[in-house]
Amino acid sequence: MLEIAVFIALSIVLILLGFPLFVSFGIVGFGMMLTLDLNPGFAVPCIFTNLNSFVLMAIPFFIFAGGLMAAAGISERIVEFANSIIGRVKGGLGHVTIVSCALFGAISGSSSAAVASIGMILLPQMERYGYKRGYATALIACSGLLGQLIPPSIPMILFGMITGTSVAACFLATALPGLLIILFYFAINYLYCRKRPEIQVAERLPLKATIKTIAASTRKAGSALLSPILILGGIYGGLFTPTEAGCVAAVYAVCVGVINKKLTFKGFMEAAEETASIEGAITFIICFIFVMSRIFTYERLPDAIANALFRLTDNRILLLLLINVFMLFMGMIMDDISAMLLAAPLLYPLFMKLGISPVQMAAIMAVNQGSGQMTPPVATNLFTAARVSGIPVTEFVKDCIPYLLFGSLPVMLMVTFIPELSLWLPGFIMGL
Repeated sequence: MLEIAVFIALSIVLILLGFPLFVSFGIVGFGMMLTLDLNPGFAVPCIFTNLNSFVLMAIPFFIFAGGLMAAAGISERIVEFANSIIGRVKGGLGHVTIVSCALFGAISGSSSAAVASIGMILLPQMERYGYKRGYATALIACSGLLGQLIPPSIPMILFGMITGTSVAACFLATALPGLLIILFYFAINYLYCRKRPEIQVAERLPLKATIKTIAASTRKAGSALLSPILILGGIYGGLFTPTEAGCVAAVYAVCVGVINKKLTFKGFMEAAEETASIEGAITFIICFIFVMSRIFTYERLPDAIANALFRLTDNRILLLLLINVFMLFMGMIMDDISAMLLAAPLLYPLFMKLGISPVQMAAIMAVNQGSGQMTPPVATNLFTAARVSGIPVTEFVKDCIPYLLFGSLPVMLMVTFIPELSLWLPGFIMGL
């Protein structure tokens, strides 16, 4: 067990030194095999068995659909739609950013895709209306969390595959927490903007003109807004599985782009290349993490962690708080996909011993590891936002703190200790 602890520490050091995740996990996985004198044949069946998964096929299709929607200018229509409804109140453009990230996440299932697509459109507008570039960047980075909470969600697909939990139920488990975070973020953004007279608001229109503006933007964004309805309606209506829903989303994105005459062949190929690049990286990470997970199981590490924590304390509340701290730390040093793949099998037995439903566990992990993406040193969303805005993370990370402390962390605790927040919707729709 000491050898495994050393190799886990080594993986953290390699990640912090800037090694690619698949390299870090590959070195650690095969290093553990050599140290524990495990036959290399131990790894090969594990890799092929787990990659031979129908559920995993959903990931490239959702990534591709998100890329196609961005190439077809759908993100601009989403922003215009949100702006027509809530853009004329104090802090309106900040609210528009939050809602737009949530809506784009409902198409792509990815937080970083939402940050990149929405950030490129809204950053110039927010600066023009008096928002400081640092604050605007921070708001976009934090709102990217909604991309993995508002269904569909790529981390939830992986969680369902690892734990054998219904992916459709995992999608629903994160929906209410996602809506809660939207409301908390609205409040934080409003309080920030209220004290800053330099932040301007778009001119208010008469009621009739406002209705016409909303109707026009709804018509333009109708194809984008229909996408999540089509995807989720098909899944919960029993028409297709989450994987088939990913295929439908990609085909629908192509159709929308062609009909709108916005999707060019160049844009299609760029989306395909980006999908292949992202999926290739994810596949390598999955391969090596599954090797590590199998070694952990073989060495009974999950049971050892559970027993150690129970020896430390038998207080259920304290145990859940310790688990949340551990998951938040993992989210700080890994991207959401890697953290989910590594933490889910490690913590699953512990959650079961504490009487936590796998569906509730999915929501806890999603909110927790999404919050970790807002916290350095890795913080995928922060670095994506920094690339889009052109300013270093150190210039805007302080503006992320209120959203972390008073937005995502309170919701994380609510999801942990109020099961109905994650279980009510799956129970209502799926009868779980």
